Amino acid sequence: MSPNPLPDAVESKSLDIQHDTDPERDHGLARRIPHLGHALLFFSLSWMVVSVSALAIFSLAHLHQDAIAQHPGFLLLAQALAYVVILAISYWLFPHLWVVSFLQGIHWGSLAARRKWYWIAAGGVLLSAAAQSCLYLLPQPKTTPFDQLLSTPSSGWILVAFAVLLAPVTEEIAFRGFLLPALATAYDWLSLERSPAALDRWERSTEHSTSALVFAAIFSSVPFVLLHADQLSHAWGILGVLYGVSLALSFVRIRTHSVACSTLLHATYNLTIFVVTLVSTGGFRHLSR
Repeated sequence: MSPNPLPDAVESKSLDIQHDTDPERDHGLARRIPHLGHALLFFSLSWMVVSVSALAIFSLAHLHQDAIAQHPGFLLLAQALAYVVILAISYWLFPHLWVVSFLQGIHWGSLAARRKWYWIAAGGVLLSAAAQSCLYLLPQPKTTPFDQLLSTPSSGWILVAFAVLLAPVTEEIAFRGFLLPALATAYDWLSLERSPAALDRWERSTEHSTSALVFAAIFSSVPFVLLHADQLSHAWGILGVLYGVSLALSFVRIRTHSVACSTLLHATYNLTIFVVTLVSTGGFRHLSR
């Protein structure tokens, strides 16, 4: 027997980051955050903010709603403004519901990203190259709203900043920080055996089953793709490739337990696309190419 045996109460408790990382400061039953209610609140809030931001932008610019397609820069501005507001409100709101910091609640995991940044960055480059190679084999529309944002050098640089910095952070928090764990928790609860032993495990740990994580990765990728459908003219070949990219982002999020890692992969993926575009257009000076 060990000279300093642990108390039985401590030995029987499983540790996890949202529950009892320090047994002496145990907070009771395991708390699953974000759960499906939190995800629904986040996306409802996001929908309202996007709607209000779009109305504000187009009202200030005195644009008729039918003119949106002819002024894609305003749509990008509205989306960027909405993303900033969503992040600001969420950063303030959810810690009040979770009683933990926002970054801890969404499993941001900056330490994992710092330790593995070179592997993740390399993976983003390879993922982007693989995706672009697949696109060469698929039929594509001649032009998309995304292409219209590259009509001038200034709009091109604005798009680069948005796609490499703001979009990856917001979208990864939404789909890999909120939706993926929420769907996994819902799956595990619905498939849970209603026995005392199973319920006891449910109350002591927030770990998800492998099948729940696979389910969550598959279905959280659907709204991620639909978010980009209008930008890509609903070209299903391109959206199919994007779905594969989303699964890769989900895999990194699950494997590393870090939204920061999937965000870095997302940012590197987008950056690689724009580096190729910058080289082929001479720094957006020859956009006719």
